[in-house]
Amino acid sequence: MWQYNIPHQAKTHSFLMHSILSTSAYHLYYSYASPLQWQQEPSQAVSPIDGEPILEPPFKRVSSGQTEWHIQQSNRYERFALEQQRLAYQTYIPSLCALTSHNQEALCAASALLAINGLASRQNRYCPPVLQPQHTTPIDDWLEISVLVRGFDAIIQNAGTSIMDGMLQPLLRMRRVEASSDGSGDDVETQVKRLVSPHVLSALNALLPVIDHCTSTEADKWQLHDALRLLRASFAIVAVNPDNEGVVLVWSNLLDVQFFPLVKRREPMALILLAYSAVMFGSYRHRWWVGGLGITILRHIAEFLTLLDERNEEVRDERVQAGDWAQTHGLLKWYPDEASNPTAGKAKWRELLEWPLRESGIHDL
Repeated sequence: MWQYNIPHQAKTHSFLMHSILSTSAYHLYYSYASPLQWQQEPSQAVSPIDGEPILEPPFKRVSSGQTEWHIQQSNRYERFALEQQRLAYQTYIPSLCALTSHNQEALCAASALLAINGLASRQNRYCPPVLQPQHTTPIDDWLEISVLVRGFDAIIQNAGTSIMDGMLQPLLRMRRVEASSDGSGDDVETQVKRLVSPHVLSALNALLPVIDHCTSTEADKWQLHDALRLLRASFAIVAVNPDNEGVVLVWSNLLDVQFFPLVKRREPMALILLAYSAVMFGSYRHRWWVGGLGITILRHIAEFLTLLDERNEEVRDERVQAGDWAQTHGLLKWYPDEASNPTAGKAKWRELLEWPLRESGIHDL
């Protein structure tokens, strides 16, 4: 598919050719930006998705050997990648408004590549050398990448069933967790329980009462519960598609569009769900275009919520000193320990990140 069919389509669709060249340049950028010495030493690790032992790739990072020449080469390929990405969007976006049977497969392939480019450019943004201005945060980057991924799914839906049986079938292969149609009677919840590791389900289920206790409006509460339900299903999809990189952002694709504003305005529970979803990135961290993006997102969320906890504690102390018990209690009800007096409230937003931080191997925060 990638060696013949898609390059053949690129001959007549410039946006696809530019997308291919951009992806190739990002790959070379990453190679030169992070030159590594390798040793062959397979190691065992435990998958955060299903809890089963997995064999890590037979190469381990030993040391960095970056030189001035590597920096020059990485800068060169980053410039080329950004330029090709810009050229791709010039014709890709207008073509989306004129979807036909002639260009639907090329648009779908380009969407996949642009999503990969989005992931690659964002994770490299936090590793020197960097040419792009860093005016956004990892959370904003996730929001932008999610738009690209959802665009991919929108093209498939608009194209109809014909595209599912065409040359892109391997790319589009993704198992959704749906009610069983084989007469077994397994509903979605039963399948999720069967596919996802019990320790993962336990961590996710522990968030249910927290959402009820820490969310101010019924509309937000519904969105968060729905996002958690889809997060459980996403872990199941990743568990049955361990070799399909296309499902790394499956949660973004399934979410209701109204969830994204919660993340944009930094609703704490929405950020916590995003942090839990970042654990799925760990299954694909050895893909060059994913790398440590999940850990970067997790670290940023942890730092943000830690600052929020400190600010809340300062406000609480001020209100306790002023004797404003009513407002102090109102502040404490946001904490998940159901504090009933102004001196309680030991649990913090940051503490809800213990599981994703541990699963992602982050111990220094």
